[in-house]
Amino acid sequence: MTNTILWTASVTPFTKDGKEIDYTSFEKILHKQDQSGNGILLLGSTGEGLLICDQEKLAILNFAFSLNLNSPIMVNVPSIEISGTLSFIESCKNYPISAFLMTVPVYTKPGIMGQTKWFETLLNASNTPAMLYNIPSRSGIRLHPECIKNLSSHPNLWAIKDSGGGVDSVVQYQLAAPKISVYCGDDNMMPAMAAYGAKGLVSVASNIWPTLTHKYTQQSLRGKCSQTEIWFQACQQLFSASNPIGAKALMHALGQISHNTTRPPLSMEDLPSVDALLKADQLIQTWGKTHGS
Repeated sequence: MTNTILWTASVTPFTKDGKEIDYTSFEKILHKQDQSGNGILLLGSTGEGLLICDQEKLAILNFAFSLNLNSPIMVNVPSIEISGTLSFIESCKNYPISAFLMTVPVYTKPGIMGQTKWFETLLNASNTPAMLYNIPSRSGIRLHPECIKNLSSHPNLWAIKDSGGGVDSVVQYQLAAPKISVYCGDDNMMPAMAAYGAKGLVSVASNIWPTLTHKYTQQSLRGKCSQTEIWFQACQQLFSASNPIGAKALMHALGQISHNTTRPPLSMEDLPSVDALLKADQLIQTWGKTHGS
């Protein structure tokens, strides 16, 4: 698992009315990631994890593990209140999960010791490695480097996913805990974050381009990724509306999922242009023909 350089934050495809999981499309998605050698992250924000009830979450895990994939599977845990989070972690012990993703609790903005005690409780309850997630745009506060330092010796702390929007935090986390791997959490930032020590990528773009994103990650880690502005431009379009609206719209337009449905409060009506997404796909496909070897 520690050798997995690319984790795909998988979308969760729904039926047209959004009431059910589209398992036919979901199976295709998971097999494509498996064939590309990518790790799979389930129930994250890209997977609309906050919009899926507990019963559905367990059904998704049942389905994913029934496919007997070779890819490691990481599962995002809820980050709202402690009893429900611990209950979910306990339920997950019935599955051969490779890792957990644990996010700074949303809305409450915990400080250094609040974060330390929260994550320590979750890490103690877990029987698998965990990746902690810095995403202040969603949680309202960053994952404090001091928290990482406090937890650096915990045997279940494996990695950090950094979506802080810059490279400063990559350096800060490495200084706080040199033995903890830092993964880039923003597709367009991978070349820059790799230059500062990131060990891999947790990607939305790889939902659409699993093999090419894998090559992009490999080249970034080697410091040999050419025409990175193409990825920057494509990702601008992919995130022109709240994630995963762009990803689902493009996957549907390319025939990768049967419906582009998201659950409220997400809405496809907030997407500026499907045509712009298709142009982004053309950019990445052209990059792949020239630089994807």
